[in-house]
Amino acid sequence: MLTKNLTVTEMGETGKGLAIIARLSEVDHDGDTYAPGAFAWKDGGEQWCPLIHHHDRYQMPFGKARVYEEGDVAYAALHLNLETQAGRDWHKALLFDLRTGKSVQEYSYGFEVVESDFTQRGETRVRVLKRLDVHEVSTVIRGAGRGTGTLSMKALKEAGFAPLIAGLGALAEALGSDPASLSATGRKQLEAIHTALGKALSSPAASLLEAAGDDAQGKAIDAIRNQIAHHETRAARIRLGF
Repeated sequence: MLTKNLTVTEMGETGKGLAIIARLSEVDHDGDTYAPGAFAWKDGGEQWCPLIHHHDRYQMPFGKARVYEEGDVAYAALHLNLETQAGRDWHKALLFDLRTGKSVQEYSYGFEVVESDFTQRGETRVRVLKRLDVHEVSTVIRGAGRGTGTLSMKALKEAGFAPLIAGLGALAEALGSDPASLSATGRKQLEAIHTALGKALSSPAASLLEAAGDDAQGKAIDAIRNQIAHHETRAARIRLGF
């Protein structure tokens, strides 16, 4: 999943707001521009996605957003769920941020590129995003800025690992109570995750990290290893039939 910044321009008392995702004809900070319809290519010209915090898909969304285009601008109409505590808390926080001095709360949205091309603008080669699948809109501590793509693992601190550890813990608990619930596709996905994490944890960088005694990341690595060991044991028991 890739991420880009967006700008919230309005937030009302009923939990409805408006954000500017992109000005289609402009080249953004990542060197991308957009074809008309990049956000409005499916479902009657709009996309709906959840509102979440810091791209954490394991937490309950505190609202949803309708992504659409109007003229040369792509917007996200925000709808906070004020029936939930998280929705009310974020509503108060966003209203405070917009009304008090210069706004400091940053936002980004996660998406996948469905179709793209390249064009030449002067001496610069620009990527043209033709179709995007928007997954979510997030409130973040710091927007994505330049350099879309996955985050470098060395930049992650304890807060960055927390959603991953929480998700692995929830998965372990679910499989522990009902091992048969894991489908063949789910098993393959877990095996792929296991392989990728195994490579990362056996790398020289991971060894140096632990030797340096970084408590936050060291604890995270230990937790991931424990979860991997748990899944290996559980998978072996399932294969043996007990």
